[in-house]
This record gives sequence, structure tokens and C-alpha cells, in this order.
Amino acid sequence: MRYAKLENSYVRLLSHEYDECANDVCSLHKRTDHHMREYKQIFSYNMGIMLRFCSHDVGHPDPDDAKIINGSHDGTHQCDGCCIRFATEEEVMRNGLR
Repeated sequence: MRYAKLENSYVRLLSHEYDECANDVCSLHKRTDHHMREYKQIFSYNMGIMLRFCSHDVGHPDPDDAKIINGSHDGTHQCDGCCIRFATEEEVMRNGLR
């Protein structure tokens, strides 16, 4: 076990080693090039998943989190639309995100 620094954060989280990642994608060691990479990364102990906090201070599930990828967490969260990369204003309003 080793401490991994969360992206855009001062937080360090005790985690598995790089070579122990269960998948090709890992929110700590093997991040993809998603549009929320610039957001601060925080682990939510209440939800049991990694979150990305946008500039509006809303926590969105990190798309690289194993529970999001494998579907064991449905990604439900208080959303302002920042996690939807190319959402139009109409889509945001239709989905009740604002």
C-alpha cells in the first residue's frame, strides 16, 4: 500500500500500488483523458466513490472510478450539468439539471 496524491488536490489517499490496479482504467493511477480532469479530485467516504468537484463546488462521480465503470454505483449525484461534456441548454433543462 502506498499514498497516492489526488489530482488537483493536496489530499493523499492510502491506496493499492500501480501494478495492482484491477483494470486498464483507475481513478488514481490510470486516468483517462476525460473533460473533468481539471476538476479537484476527492474521495467520498459516504458514497464510496471518487468525485470531481467543478468550479461550482458540485461533486460529480469520477468517470474513472471502478464502481462507476462496473455499474455497482449508478452515479446519482446533485448535478449542475458540468459532468455532461456536450450538453445543450435544452438537454440540461429537460433533465432538470439546473
